[in-house]
Amino acid sequence: MKIKEAQQYVKNFALKNKWDDSPCIDKFDHLHEELIEMSRLLRYKNLEERNLVLQEKKEEFKDGMGDLLFATCRLANQLDIDLEEAFNYVKERISLKFAELPENQSDRRKTK
Repeated sequence: MKIKEAQQYVKNFALKNKWDDSPCIDKFDHLHEELIEMSRLLRYKNLEERNLVLQEKKEEFKDGMGDLLFATCRLANQLDIDLEEAFNYVKERISLKFAELPENQSDRRKTK
């Protein structure tokens, strides 16, 4: 499913379930909660431990990422933002920003 299709699916799902699609702080909080749930699985672990957790908890991360994408589509609909346009906008900006980094800072690109 493409980004536009996912966003439209979520919009139709919300309409079918009679969910209010007006902007709401709860959706920002929901995204924050999902991120925190996943970050807790990796917090205070070294690289080897994080890699092990990623393998052992793959389904939890998959579920969390799916929740984030669904909630992001919902929030974008509430804000009347086309996610594909938003992604392309920041993609170009980020590409330009990191293309301008000096060679000795190339490791920073991998951590973003």
